[in-house]
Amino acid sequence: MKLLTVTYQEIEPKLQTGDILLAHGVAKGSQRIEELEHCPWSHVAMVVRAPDGEALLWESTSLDNLEDTWLHVKKSGPQLVKLRDRLSTDVGNHYDSIFAIRQLQADRTPEMQAMLDRFIEEVHGAVFPDKKRMYWEIIEGKFGITSSFRDFFCSKLLAETYIQLKLLSSTKAPNSYEPRDFTSKHRLSLLGNARLGDEIYLDASSFRA
Repeated sequence: MKLLTVTYQEIEPKLQTGDILLAHGVAKGSQRIEELEHCPWSHVAMVVRAPDGEALLWESTSLDNLEDTWLHVKKSGPQLVKLRDRLSTDVGNHYDSIFAIRQLQADRTPEMQAMLDRFIEEVHGAVFPDKKRMYWEIIEGKFGITSSFRDFFCSKLLAETYIQLKLLSSTKAPNSYEPRDFTSKHRLSLLGNARLGDEIYLDASSFRA
């Protein structure tokens, strides 16, 4: 089957808050995650369309090389950065090499935006866990133990964000989610009339710095 591939310039105007970004990593840590998951994706994050129209990325990562657009500092953990900058620096620094978008079909109401703003403000100061803590939290999540908001790895942050936006049920611990759970192969059960489209692959040459 031929993969649907578009340039960043083609997809950027169509991106909306709630759309998902998947990334395939090149670094050893990313490769290890993908091996354990049996999945080509090691990072997952959420697009946020800013009031000024800028496409941002709400993510939790160990990287601290981009300025957070809200806090105006460089930090690891939960951060809101410019999407294009994340894509171009990840490719340029050989962190990630393949990206895909899954577009969310849902009613985007002012109430949803308000809930998102409150959640971002609440957890913006959290940290990214070390590897041992991250793996332990995932194991706890599989047994229904919900971890605190003190730290977030990428899929935990996305899952909790979707829960806060009432797109995803809170019956499953957010720290039980892995990047593969947000792929089309795993059929994530969203609430109401919300659903995610299939992966749309991005042409990496279209956003290189």
